[in-house]
Amino acid sequence: MTGEDVAAQVQTMIGKKVTGEYTVVVNGEKLSDKGAIIDGRANVPVRALSESLGADIKVDGKTIMVTSEETPTNNQVVLLDGKYYTKYDLLNEQKKTSDLLVHLSSSLEKEESKTEYMSGQTGIVKQMWEDGLKTLREKVDQNTQRLNSINEALKAFE
Repeated sequence: MTGEDVAAQVQTMIGKKVTGEYTVVVNGEKLSDKGAIIDGRANVPVRALSESLGADIKVDGKTIMVTSEETPTNNQVVLLDGKYYTKYDLLNEQKKTSDLLVHLSSSLEKEESKTEYMSGQTGIVKQMWEDGLKTLREKVDQNTQRLNSINEALKAFE
């Protein structure tokens, strides 16, 4: 579930009535905070639950991030480039980055095919082409590195 999905769920709970509460027991230990039934859904106190499991909790704006020291599973998250990702999110990032890399590589190939023609050019035209070629190469390198990082992060879910 992405941060936007969580935020959308929270927004739908605003103004809803609590129709019941219950005791939450984690690994045989009763939590001091109660759980609640809101709009027919069970809701648990995230901070109390995560602390009872020894997980870290961080609130950043409207996002609650829970992490543990254990090896991530499909339901957990991994840290990449300062952001937390689920396996699903990483697979989406992998596809987007791979698609972008195909597009950038194609553009680079097309521009490199103009090398012979551009070698006869001078001045600003040649300089702009060389700058564009350099930028394309940098973007290919950056996205190749990002794809490698994503692939490494996905190994945590194996």
